[in-house]
Amino acid sequence: MRVAWRVQWVEPLLYRTLVIVSEVDVTVIDGLPTCDIQTFDRIIQTKSPAFLAGAVRNVILQYDNAHQARAILSACPGIENLYLTCQHLDPALVDPVFDLPSLRQLYCLLEQVFNLHSVDPFVHTTLAHITHLELLDGPGKIERHGPMRGIPLGTRLSVLPHLTHLALNLNHATEIRVCVQVLAECKCLRVLVVFCDDGYEEEARHAGREVLASDFRGVMMMSYVKDWQLGILTGNDYWAQAEASIAKRIFGEVDRSAFFFVAAYAEI
Repeated sequence: MRVAWRVQWVEPLLYRTLVIVSEVDVTVIDGLPTCDIQTFDRIIQTKSPAFLAGAVRNVILQYDNAHQARAILSACPGIENLYLTCQHLDPALVDPVFDLPSLRQLYCLLEQVFNLHSVDPFVHTTLAHITHLELLDGPGKIERHGPMRGIPLGTRLSVLPHLTHLALNLNHATEIRVCVQVLAECKCLRVLVVFCDDGYEEEARHAGREVLASDFRGVMMMSYVKDWQLGILTGNDYWAQAEASIAKRIFGEVDRSAFFFVAAYAEI
């Protein structure tokens, strides 16, 4: 009886955070449960809907098509933190690939989740409760697509009522201009993380001095593949580190114009 009780208590913890992949060669750090999509399909068949709904909270999902993603995500309606990546765009995509009422943190390419030619994702109910959002699309690309193309990204993001933390991945240093408008329009935003890579780091840092040095909410850092995974394991994700960096600037513990910082786990 005691052993059965322990299994019943411990088992949901094993499913709290999952890495579900379509390829076995995806880099996953030690400590995170990982399975392929076929294995998780079998789990869906053997576990009760109530178990998965109550247990699964954090998911990184690498999938092949929208149908596959919907089948997995609809089985886990309690997901709060989701990182999505797809091998290729689904030309048949019509509806969003998920409807998760508890979702608060999302990391994705918008064009892999929504049909941007017909849907403005920022007014869709799917994003209504999001507090933390990382857009893997370049901001310029988002502004060029959809029924509201041409409308600045900041204006579109400002309609998300609960958004306090935003991360943008720059495709080019010139996209830093978008940050000016985002910071001006999104009054509830507490943290704006701007990711760049080493291909244009110096150019991006130079451009950032004109934008991020004067607004404490904006920080710039290098992008690391393991950010989400390490954040889930340690609780010290890039959001927390950005908040700490912002606080140091506000209280004068560092140069108030020091908008660039290196993540504590950058070398891991």
